[in-house]
Amino acid sequence: MAEEKVISIEEGTLAYTEEKDGIHIKRYRGMGTKAIVPEMIDNHPVIAIGRKAFLSRKTLQEIRLPDTIQEIGDWAFAHAEGLKRISIPRSELIRGKELFLGCRSLEEITLIGTEEECRQDKEDGIGRMLAAAVTTLHDYFLFTPTEIRSEAWMKRWDEQLLKLVRLDDLDGFQELWTCGEEDYEGKEYDIESYPVEKRKLKLRMIYFRLLHPYKMSNEVKKELQQYLHDHTKGMKEPEAWEVLLEEHAEDITYYQVFTEAGCVNEDNFDDILADMKDVNAQMKAYMLRYKEEHLTKKDAFAAFELDW
Repeated sequence: MAEEKVISIEEGTLAYTEEKDGIHIKRYRGMGTKAIVPEMIDNHPVIAIGRKAFLSRKTLQEIRLPDTIQEIGDWAFAHAEGLKRISIPRSELIRGKELFLGCRSLEEITLIGTEEECRQDKEDGIGRMLAAAVTTLHDYFLFTPTEIRSEAWMKRWDEQLLKLVRLDDLDGFQELWTCGEEDYEGKEYDIESYPVEKRKLKLRMIYFRLLHPYKMSNEVKKELQQYLHDHTKGMKEPEAWEVLLEEHAEDITYYQVFTEAGCVNEDNFDDILADMKDVNAQMKAYMLRYKEEHLTKKDAFAAFELDW
């Protein structure tokens, strides 16, 4: 059995062993917010992240792996509850199970690459799609760096998103109840709040996908827009508007997605505008312009009137 050694990094230490094929990282220890795993240790490439290597490292917000990594073991980053970003190689990986179990804060899994590749990934939302695949969509088959961006990968991602959208809003609540977690506090464990939060989760994913429509089919777009339309202001379940107003009130791109889905109409416009009393003038101007261009009934004979 190889001798275990320790190396210091910027905000902690890494325990490792030197194997025949390269360096295997066994454990991270530290209270830092960032862990940068080196590409080389003792003049040997770092090729593996071991089982539970970053398990429950709750202070970590970012992990950077080198592009020499070939294998990631079971539960390598599980329950790193503060983890927001991680970078991985843009190559084939041998991966264990439930790598990101309990990583609720994970926002982005970026692929190491050229400046142009990273720019394009950012524009198309690829890093966020990959993070959502292993957290919200719970599909580790999508954690395949060499397949990302392919037609098959994008199709499967959208299929998993539609499965989520079509789920009953109380799906999963029974499991919480039978596990005794109904005694816990928070919206996730309240039978009235649970479906509301479930719909908001779906809507966050829908907004994201419509904002990053890379290789999205018209059929998928239509279904996502319909869900937005069915949950607009004035409906029994108006969470599409609530998510926009509560989380993206100052981002005009969300209003554009909202209006393109037909979520604004003559019946709800005044109520929407009233809700926007604390929103900046640019957003209000956009909505007023939308009303003028799409909702205001124009007199068919107005064009023939003469100004005497």
